[in-house]
Amino acid sequence: MSMRPVLLAPAGPHGVAVYARAVADDVRALDPSFRVATGPDLDALAAGTPLHVHVTERLWGPSPEEATERLTALARRHPLTVTLHDVPQASDGERNRPRRRAFYAAVTRAAHAVAVNSAHERALLAEEGVWDGPVEIVPLPVPAVAPGPRPRPDGTAGVLGYFYPGKGHDEALAAAVAADVGRLTILGRASDGHAADLDAFVRRAADAGVAVAVTGWLDDREMAERARAVSVPVIAHQHVSASASLTSWIGWGRRPIALRNRYVDEMAALRPGTLLPVEPSALAAAVRAAVEDPDATWHGIHPVPLGPADVARAYLAWWAALPAPDGVPAASASAECPRQADAPYPDAACPGHSTPADAPWVVGNRWDLVAGREPEPPRVSVIITHYDQPAELARTLAALAQQDHPADRLEIVVADDGSPEAPVVPDGVRLVRQDDRGFRAAAARNLGVAASTGDVLCFLDADTTPEPGYVRALTRLPALLPEAVTVGRRRHADFAGVGTDVPVAEAGPERELPEPSWLREEYARTGDLLRADDRSYRFVIGAVSACSRRFFDEVGGFDETFTAYGGEDWEWVHRAWQAGAILAHVPGAVAWHDGPDWSGRDIDRTREGNRQTLRLAADIPVAGSAGRGLLPAAPDLVVHLAGEHPEAAVFLCVDAVLAAFPRATVVLDAPPTLAALAADPRVRSGAVPDARVVWHLDLPVLLDGVDALAERLAQLGQGAEGRLRVSAADGTIVGTAVSRRARRRAERWGAEVGFDGGEIVASGVHVLRDEPHLEAWVGGWGGLERFT
Repeated sequence: MSMRPVLLAPAGPHGVAVYARAVADDVRALDPSFRVATGPDLDALAAGTPLHVHVTERLWGPSPEEATERLTALARRHPLTVTLHDVPQASDGERNRPRRRAFYAAVTRAAHAVAVNSAHERALLAEEGVWDGPVEIVPLPVPAVAPGPRPRPDGTAGVLGYFYPGKGHDEALAAAVAADVGRLTILGRASDGHAADLDAFVRRAADAGVAVAVTGWLDDREMAERARAVSVPVIAHQHVSASASLTSWIGWGRRPIALRNRYVDEMAALRPGTLLPVEPSALAAAVRAAVEDPDATWHGIHPVPLGPADVARAYLAWWAALPAPDGVPAASASAECPRQADAPYPDAACPGHSTPADAPWVVGNRWDLVAGREPEPPRVSVIITHYDQPAELARTLAALAQQDHPADRLEIVVADDGSPEAPVVPDGVRLVRQDDRGFRAAAARNLGVAASTGDVLCFLDADTTPEPGYVRALTRLPALLPEAVTVGRRRHADFAGVGTDVPVAEAGPERELPEPSWLREEYARTGDLLRADDRSYRFVIGAVSACSRRFFDEVGGFDETFTAYGGEDWEWVHRAWQAGAILAHVPGAVAWHDGPDWSGRDIDRTREGNRQTLRLAADIPVAGSAGRGLLPAAPDLVVHLAGEHPEAAVFLCVDAVLAAFPRATVVLDAPPTLAALAADPRVRSGAVPDARVVWHLDLPVLLDGVDALAERLAQLGQGAEGRLRVSAADGTIVGTAVSRRARRRAERWGAEVGFDGGEIVASGVHVLRDEPHLEAWVGGWGGLERFT
């Protein structure tokens, strides 16, 4: 009897999850009798029901170790056929490579049968010592995209997919410089934890004379349009498992230039004429030749061999040839659905399981919607930043030993910022150190995180000692809502002469110093940050904060260019807020700081306050934090006028937008031909920047008195509303504005969740007619009828 597995179809935006859903749909299109399991179905499946699972560790847990636990537990209950993705290799680095090998080895041992997407991956399994048993090869399909007219080349070299070091962007940049191609398009966004790497790459490219456009997340239609428009498609990463980027280029009709490696050679032989394989030394010459002969980057083959239906048939044939498993595994107490209540994102375990009642997200910043819910105690890493405070550190470590959080779920890491002598820590506490190069709390915290393994990160300073319920209280929300960033209550006392083993909950009230009144007032005004906004980062103190590891990695670590006291925590929290963070003050999580608040210290507070304000002004371009007239380094509001329109209408629209919003950036689809527009640095073309608010205009408009609209745009993303449909005075829908917070939530969850949509009929917005009376506008005479 052959295998007929139920197909697991994970939710979420991860590429492997998207591919798994597509394969399930394609298989059912050929044989509707196959069943698909999504989340809630999994618990109802009888033990012994065969399952097919697409595997990469990120779909199954926040760490390879937890992913191993969850997937092997599933294998104890169900016979598994697995398709392995992202197979371990040298480019994983020596820190992650052994852990990933162990995960894949455990999966292959537990599985009934194993498949990969290429002979290259099968060889990697053997070379890495993961698996040398039978392996089926089912290639990635080329998407079935109907051919269409070729767009006008946009003059850029394009690299497709998430940005991360080693993906080939540096090689593509070097080739663009050598080939005198002045623009590079990154079709996608930074991979989780690599936003800073992307920023550095963009600056490095600018220094080399190449302008980089980053599209950010695009839906399938938008991505196909942008990819078909680039002049030179490039695949330049040599360390590859299998590549959906490669098959996507081919599916869009492109013939990308690809650096030769074992996988590229295999794919070129599999689909002749669809790739331009080149040696690394020949990449620049190939890019230059493609610029001179654009037709060479199109293959014209339709349909391309091995499309989705072919791959579905290959899976059906494989399962039909497999013997049925011997016996049925008995259900046991340890067998469980791999979805856990504390799974960081839907793609971290058995995606699709969440229902509205247990979904790990809430609308806007409404952390109160999970009142009464208690998670299983998460695996917590406490990161303690320390510099030459041995007594204070001893007090804090003693207090952590008395926490009511389960000790076997608590890890402590001391990150020492170059103390003259290494601090003494008890057994079981991990110590990491960095050289003394001045105040580098940001770098020390990042060092501590890198050495930790917990699912929730809890930050403390050595002189900030927690009461017994601190860890449990502060980590509750991040365990329930992976986007939550929590801040505890920092009280102040003079502990001079108090033994390090004396509980601070007893000694603190007797020696208490004033708490900053402004902070108490803001927590009261905002309902413990329930009503947070773009400037609420100022109320999150890094020394008493917590967040999930997955969210920390996605936002990126603390900015290590902060090398003086203060500000690094506020900059990180602002980035987190823009990424969709849920901010919450937890007054029950109390930690005592040994000494007065900043305002009570013997320092020049005005000078120090100015230093922090000036340092943050460029990083946080929101009203009240940045200057009033200076253009910000990154745009806060972007207005994107889409499509082609008469020059006069474009001129009037851009002029009116910038008159109403002087610090905005306007993006046109094509480079402006009018000198008056081209001369203004606020007018751009090409990719739309990832601004706090992006207003997509489908029609050119005239703006005249738009205070109400400006207020709604400023408020976008602050509460429940993350998307605003804008209509002109006559009711015509002219476009939609979307906040970065809403965009990032949509990318994270693979759907528009966490924010509601709003509407406004703006009396000051008027649709411009095809040929408005331009002289009347410039001369300042004539009524609206001359323009609309």
